[in-house]
Amino acid sequence: MTAEQAAFPSAAVAWVEQQLGGRVTALERMVVRREAWRADIERDDGSVQPVFLRIDRELAAGRPYPRNLARESALIRRLAGRDDIPTQQLHAWSPEHCVAIQSFEPGRADLNNASRAEQHDVMLHFMEIMAAMHRLDVRAMDLPQFEMPATPEEHSLLELRAVDDPRFAKLPVDSSAVLGAFGRRWLLNHVPRTVERTVLLQGDTGPGNFMFENHRVTAVVDWEWAHYGDPMEDIGNLWLRDFFTPSCAGDLTPYVRHYAARAGIDVDRQKAIYYLAHQMVRSVITIPALVQRPDWKSTVALNLGYQAVCDLVCCEAIGMYHGMPEPDNELLDIPEREPAGELYEVLAKQLERGIAPHVQDAFARATAEGAARIARYLERRHLHGAQADALEHSGIDTLLGTRHRDLASARLAMKHALEQMPPGREPEVLGHLWGVARRNMQLMGPLVERWSESRLARLD
Repeated sequence: MTAEQAAFPSAAVAWVEQQLGGRVTALERMVVRREAWRADIERDDGSVQPVFLRIDRELAAGRPYPRNLARESALIRRLAGRDDIPTQQLHAWSPEHCVAIQSFEPGRADLNNASRAEQHDVMLHFMEIMAAMHRLDVRAMDLPQFEMPATPEEHSLLELRAVDDPRFAKLPVDSSAVLGAFGRRWLLNHVPRTVERTVLLQGDTGPGNFMFENHRVTAVVDWEWAHYGDPMEDIGNLWLRDFFTPSCAGDLTPYVRHYAARAGIDVDRQKAIYYLAHQMVRSVITIPALVQRPDWKSTVALNLGYQAVCDLVCCEAIGMYHGMPEPDNELLDIPEREPAGELYEVLAKQLERGIAPHVQDAFARATAEGAARIARYLERRHLHGAQADALEHSGIDTLLGTRHRDLASARLAMKHALEQMPPGREPEVLGHLWGVARRNMQLMGPLVERWSESRLARLD
């Protein structure tokens, strides 16, 4: 076994071989935020079977999150064999190793890079799949660890409670934690009081989370955040997925109308915006756990960039709900190119040009490239971070009417104040947080380049 393979538990490799009746001849970590591996299984007759491996290390360590791999695997098994909702096959699940062996489905996930004609056909097909998902009788599914909302309000609140983890409270209060406190209070202030139908939601649904080939979806993948809820939540989720993987030529309207006709559900745009914000608030709450004390083997650069983008889109979604444009906040004066010669730039070039091109393993190469982007971000933080911090600090002092000795104490006071925020103060607080998020995006420029052209699509 190679050094790259050693990161995957050897006992779990033996279990995979025993389950599939072959020998693991290749094992490669995939360059995705949620840990996943591709393995090749060679049998005695010389045939080779590719499989997709998921591992839940928190569950294996006895620290499970509510939305864990065991729960997800039970759902995939339940949906297996349905022509109207194609999914990957679950070959086996190990409660001992917390590893799922899934089929490696044909196709690709980068719908944003397909032709416009194929994007259109695939999106229409996916809308039909989502409609079929939302027509399922959830009362008959009997899925373990899937809570059934008892009231219209619980369709929102159950998923918000799913990210209430005491581990997050132990983290330092950064700007995302302040935004998360605002977002949580905002969701409670505006929770929908009606629901048309309780349905099975994929929870993170849309382009990038399904495979496609020859103008058709081959498999819907990544069911980690699946739950029972309001169908408008998946419309909000779709909206967000299209932001990260643009696939509708800037207008989701015809696709959502196709879905509505197939599902027999009325589309409530305002509620869809609420659930777009809901998804963003939950991301804002959970991502700091990945970036403040990161595992060095994780996708640190990707997570840092994702945090900055999620903070900004969270503000945009809440602003959209209220018809509020982005305010004219003071921004950082960052030149297009910083003066050359700093050690940060030298380090970035060594990683980017001297190391990454010579690394064969895809995940290790992506790690080196990500480290180069982190070095460039740290240079920006070194040169412009004090200005960003001062603007955030003074903004909090103005909102609270109190001078705080430093930014850390200001953030902590702001977080506590937001827990009881009345709706009438939302616009001014959002304006401040939006400015913080925009300036963080400026600082994170080297880490967010892949999303620099991403925009929320139109939805009428």
